[in-house]
Amino acid sequence: MENWYFENQLTGFGYRMKIKENLEKFRSEYQDIEMMETYDYGKLLTLDGLVMVTERDEFFYHDAISHPSLFVHPNPEKVLIIGGGDCGTLREVLKHKNVKEAHLCELDGGVVYVCKRHYSFTQPSLDDKRSKLFIQDGFKFLEDNKNEYDVILVDSTDPIGEAAKLFGENFFDLCFNALKSDGILAGQAGCYLYDTQVPVDVYKILKGKFPIARLYTALTPTYPSGFWSFYYASKKYCMVKDFDKNRVIKSGLDFDYYNEDMHLSFTALPNFFKKALEGKSS
Repeated sequence: MENWYFENQLTGFGYRMKIKENLEKFRSEYQDIEMMETYDYGKLLTLDGLVMVTERDEFFYHDAISHPSLFVHPNPEKVLIIGGGDCGTLREVLKHKNVKEAHLCELDGGVVYVCKRHYSFTQPSLDDKRSKLFIQDGFKFLEDNKNEYDVILVDSTDPIGEAAKLFGENFFDLCFNALKSDGILAGQAGCYLYDTQVPVDVYKILKGKFPIARLYTALTPTYPSGFWSFYYASKKYCMVKDFDKNRVIKSGLDFDYYNEDMHLSFTALPNFFKKALEGKSS
């Protein structure tokens, strides 16, 4: 009998992947965690039945959430990642030689546990002498670390359950206070095709707190619709005006998705999304 994983977040729409083997499934304190081996996308991590990471296309998301901010900030020495227990974002952060400290604050130790067992990039990222793992609530961590970070990356799940508070005003206040005077905040803002209001609401909050705020987009093939949004907010640096493409070229870093041209393409928004941000109906 064939074994299929099926995700259906929306009435009338869903997609599926053929499963070769069910590797692990358990309930942590916070969520259902499952790791499966697929035929076409390698190992698949789901949380509460929703796709988080597949080996085949994880680089789309992890490149997009990390490198734009790290190439805009002139010297991102100290970086904090909220969430991201699979360590894909941590891996990308550690590619930058000027990063001296990379802190990963993950609420659910079960995510780190299962990813260490099944993803080749997780343990090496944690073993890097510049990285440090904190299994802790992000709110408490931010409260205890003010004016500490050059860049904060919020690699959260969708605004459901425990993750919902990571999209609210109180959380963004804490992020603002944890950043240095020229700090940058970035994170995932959800599917801008099916859940347009989520990134719109995030943008409105950030625009009221940071001198510079914007949304950007990238492809994420195994997330619903493939179209994903991210937020960018900074106390000083503009994602476009303060970006020097030569810095990417001279870095010599090899990425699977991100490059100097993709950086600028991320900032181009489709009209229906622009209209939503302006409060107009499409």
